[in-house]
Amino acid sequence: FVVDDEPAVRESLKWLFDSVSLDVESFESAQSFLDANVTYSHGCLVLDVRMQNLSGFELQEILCFRHFPLPVIFLSAYGDAQMGAQAVKRGAIDFLQKPYRSQDLLDAVNLALRHSAEQQEKQYRKKKYAESLEKLSGRESEILDFLTAGMSSKEIARTLGISPKTVDVHRARLISKLGIKSSRELAPYASVNNEHCRSCKWSHLSEPKTVCDRGAQ
Repeated sequence: FVVDDEPAVRESLKWLFDSVSLDVESFESAQSFLDANVTYSHGCLVLDVRMQNLSGFELQEILCFRHFPLPVIFLSAYGDAQMGAQAVKRGAIDFLQKPYRSQDLLDAVNLALRHSAEQQEKQYRKKKYAESLEKLSGRESEILDFLTAGMSSKEIARTLGISPKTVDVHRARLISKLGIKSSRELAPYASVNNEHCRSCKWSHLSEPKTVCDRGAQ
């Protein structure tokens, strides 16, 4: 996606991306891009800095607030090192000055697309992990946290006030439900499980009657 208020620049970028078989969609302003409500999970945004009404930096800030998933590359005829550092600090993949070398821009776009693909795959795996975790009971979810923290069955048992044998039964059940072979494969589930519990915690604060489905099991 290209956002630039200069028609000649938009046409030039379209020609460049078409030449390497990259699909491109152009917008004449930041607002027109926002109005389009782009929801693609793979791609990147090539963004001009100086534009009327909403600047590139202002658009980047809005997109960050909206958790826009696609990486951003800035183009600017008026940029400097400080401006570039600011853009990258805010999450941009690169900051290129006009006139730019076509290959430099294509390299930046290819890097951004690889990053986008990696994030897409990461989100897919995270979703699959979350779906698997929904199969666990509240106690199994709790024991999962202890296991991924490196605690033994005896340590978990002392902490929860139950027998080590009971811990082992829960461990076997959660491993079976997650479709893995051993506790060694639990690590990827840890952060997703913790995120779910934090979400439940905040939902309790905002909606006191809301109860975590797994916690009730």
